[in-house]
Amino acid sequence: MDFDAYLKDLERARPAHEDPEDRGPENLVVLRRISSTNRIARDVVAEYEREAQHLYPLLVLAFEQTEGRGRQGRAWSSPAGQGVYAARVLTVDDVELLQSLPLLVGIGLCRGMARHLPAPCRLKWPNDLIIETPEGRRKIGGILIEALVRPGPSQDPSAAAIIGFGLNHGAVDELPEVGTSLRRLGGDVSLADFTWEVISSLERELRHLGDLPYAVAAYRELSIHRPGDAISARVGDTVVEGRFTGFDDRGRLLLDRNGEELKLTAGEVIE
Repeated sequence: MDFDAYLKDLERARPAHEDPEDRGPENLVVLRRISSTNRIARDVVAEYEREAQHLYPLLVLAFEQTEGRGRQGRAWSSPAGQGVYAARVLTVDDVELLQSLPLLVGIGLCRGMARHLPAPCRLKWPNDLIIETPEGRRKIGGILIEALVRPGPSQDPSAAAIIGFGLNHGAVDELPEVGTSLRRLGGDVSLADFTWEVISSLERELRHLGDLPYAVAAYRELSIHRPGDAISARVGDTVVEGRFTGFDDRGRLLLDRNGEELKLTAGEVIE
């Protein structure tokens, strides 16, 4: 597929008769080849900030990324026409609403892919989308969220959040050994249809922004971690180990380390 065919297919596949809120932002930017969708989104947010203009919801899609990245600056393979490479920009007047955002994004993307996968999509804390295959756990997607907090007129902070995500679609050779894609798993939906399905699912979950009880309950159901699992997690430059005991009511990962309860708010499970 070339870029022109991709554009036409995106236009064809975009939902026209569903709930308008499920279609994604009206402000849509589709680019042929860029460094990363998150970088472009940050530039847009900065420009609106300099001009003191209101930033409406925005979705950036790329046909190809040359510098796609995940957590810790790791590269994310983004070959042309082989995946969903996206950044969704939203603004909130209350930064407390963002506490539920990482949970809701994972939920929305997992649910959006579900009907095209041979096994359930699961969430590996905090931001990996995982499929259990006969060969073991394989990563089909990842999430990178950046929050840009700024003071409001009354010193109450507001924020712009950049929700970056990549989902593997094509059966390409560039994927790492632990990676997989929808095509490799036998899915046959087009990239454009796949893109709009996951975006619509994400938009439905973003309606629950700020509803932490809902987000935590739904995240627990989709989590790949089970009580008693031995877990290693990287927190900054430190690796902590323990037994997984669950998620608390704020979505923090709970570990039992020889009788000591650890509550992780940031980091990543490396197992």
